[in-house]
Amino acid sequence: EGNEPGDSMKITYGELLRKVCQFANVLRNHGVKKGDRISIYLPMILELVIAMLACARIGAIHSVVFAGFSADSLCERILDCGCSLLITADAFYRGDKLVNLKQIADEALQKSKDK
Repeated sequence: EGNEPGDSMKITYGELLRKVCQFANVLRNHGVKKGDRISIYLPMILELVIAMLACARIGAIHSVVFAGFSADSLCERILDCGCSLLITADAFYRGDKLVNLKQIADEALQKSKDK
């Protein structure tokens, strides 16, 4: 179910498997391997589930961070799990408000480097 009434999507198990395998290959191409730690900073969208399943498929450990968290909170979670990759989206709407995830993620990554 999407943000707007009537905005919904359906997916079959076969389509989900194809998307998970496709994203698992993207992760592998970025050097992710079994045992690597990945942080996922996404809103409640289908790609969140795909990212989680793709991590599980290649044996990477994933940590889902609530998309409402601030840059400081995200930074702490990145440092706590020692992640090597952050998966996020550009932005999303929460009601009428636009939440710029990429900007928050960039700020959190900079803070992580400084610490």
